[in-house]
Amino acid sequence: MGCRKCLCETTLSLGLAALVLWLLYRTFTPSISIETFEVPALNKTSNGTSNVIDPTITFHLRLKNENWNEGVFYDAVNVTLYYYHANISNFLPIGNISIPAFYQGIHGKKAHRVESFLSYGVPWDIAKKEVSNGGTTMFRVGVDTRIRFKYLIIFCIPVKGKRHTMGLGVNVTVNDQGIKSVKKGLRLSAD
Repeated sequence: MGCRKCLCETTLSLGLAALVLWLLYRTFTPSISIETFEVPALNKTSNGTSNVIDPTITFHLRLKNENWNEGVFYDAVNVTLYYYHANISNFLPIGNISIPAFYQGIHGKKAHRVESFLSYGVPWDIAKKEVSNGGTTMFRVGVDTRIRFKYLIIFCIPVKGKRHTMGLGVNVTVNDQGIKSVKKGLRLSAD
């Protein structure tokens, strides 16, 4: 009777320890969101009657590490921007930018990247017509990168894990003020 009780307690303790270790060391991919998105060419209040179009597009990318014990190494983060219109069968690529590689610390650490680039091939006349009279037009932001996790193991020895590919995207609607129509951040999800 005593041996059986000891065996049950040991099994329960080992199972509980395994559960705690799994909860502590499981990894989550970082969450990435678009906090701001600005297209000055579509801002009808600042453009007025000007025929000059500013092809610059600016966005604020927020990357958050939600892991408790793992830091994240990002390879170069490649951001591609697309324009969508019903007459175009697919999203039309209009620009890209590469954010240099960086490291992000453990739980709750956030990285912010504000980037601007010149777009090309945007049918501005169509886009302006869509946002006139309170309408919206749609862009898509695609993010591709490879990440590695930095684990701390016995005696706080750091170890880098293998690389994981991340391909994420989100559709962004822009209003007649040239900004995204949604106030809160837009979280990117797997393509």
